[in-house]
Amino acid sequence: MALVAVSSMAFVPTAAVAGPVDRPAGPGGAADQARAAGRATPASAAAVAGSGRATGAADMAAAIAAQRGISRDAAEKLLRAEDAHVRLANRLTTELGASSGGAYLSDGALVVTVTDAAAAAKVTAAGAKARLVARGERQLRTIQRTLEAAASEPGTTWGVDPATNQVVVSLPTAGAKNAVQRSAARRFGTAVRFETGAGPIQPNVGISSGDSLGGCSAGFTATDYTFNYIITAGHCTQGYPHWTLPNGQDVGPSLESNYPENDFGLIWMNGPSVWATGTINLWNNTSRSIHGWATAVSGLSVCNSGRTTGFRCGSVLKTNVTVNGAGGTVRQMIETNICTLGGDSGGPLFAGNTGYGLNSHANRNGNQCNSSPRTWHQPVGEAITTYQVVIYGAP
Repeated sequence: MALVAVSSMAFVPTAAVAGPVDRPAGPGGAADQARAAGRATPASAAAVAGSGRATGAADMAAAIAAQRGISRDAAEKLLRAEDAHVRLANRLTTELGASSGGAYLSDGALVVTVTDAAAAAKVTAAGAKARLVARGERQLRTIQRTLEAAASEPGTTWGVDPATNQVVVSLPTAGAKNAVQRSAARRFGTAVRFETGAGPIQPNVGISSGDSLGGCSAGFTATDYTFNYIITAGHCTQGYPHWTLPNGQDVGPSLESNYPENDFGLIWMNGPSVWATGTINLWNNTSRSIHGWATAVSGLSVCNSGRTTGFRCGSVLKTNVTVNGAGGTVRQMIETNICTLGGDSGGPLFAGNTGYGLNSHANRNGNQCNSSPRTWHQPVGEAITTYQVVIYGAP
């Protein structure tokens, strides 16, 4: 499915209510009653994203080239290959079912772990590298859920590492309940690996000048073919019924909020002078068009755009990660090594012309980047499915 994204921008909630905005999602739900009053009026794209934007096609390649010490040509080749690998990984892991141990990118190649020779043959025939492992991904997910059910400290995360065929538990540096986690893991032996977390995990809502409630970043735009919406972080839309741009232009009300457990929310773009630009703001007078969305895999090169840290790139470390953060537990997160800060919440995670997620939580030190940054992103596909919308611009 094709996808077009709105430029990332800062949003300011103009009022607060006592609880979350939680209505049935998607066309035909109760939220449609609120949508019936009118539709968003297209206006100049400059009203939302600013003017003078170029395609920005080389910006991610330049960032990856600088980060990894390679040429831009090599970075562009890498990104094209990774995009193809991700789509193949999505297909193979679905087709293999219980025989799949998960997929990851390594040294420019797609590796799909499998539990039997027949599955390995299918992977090889499809053009990927097959590696036999002891445990399937479904078995590892069952172990992960068991550990999640045991008592834990805020700042604990759980996720599957397909490269090592293990469940990885990241513990706070100190905590009385750490021993409970280790005790619960004993019966699983080498299927579980422990590591030490790097700092407290917090939602990325930030305080901005003249904004006593908090500010976030826009993610991707969506449509039900009648009205247009913004998909952003659920902890941003929760309790904030109406949004404006920093210059005072009206954007529209929050219609949905899914948080915690998930972290996505829906804003109705019914302001008289805002419209979807179909691009992501790269914060350097350029923008990026997004043409599709996919499920991330470990090792993928990705970038994040947000109102505080701007445009930054890194890699996917794990997927389907459960995070016990300061605001509650969120599940199925994409973990990256990109630094993000307060105010970046809801901003898009993407690679090339493909969208992957929404900025959710980070291990930031107040308003400073952690020395070992970690950010967790909500997969955008789950929000699209839940709200029964399509990404703006999809055919």
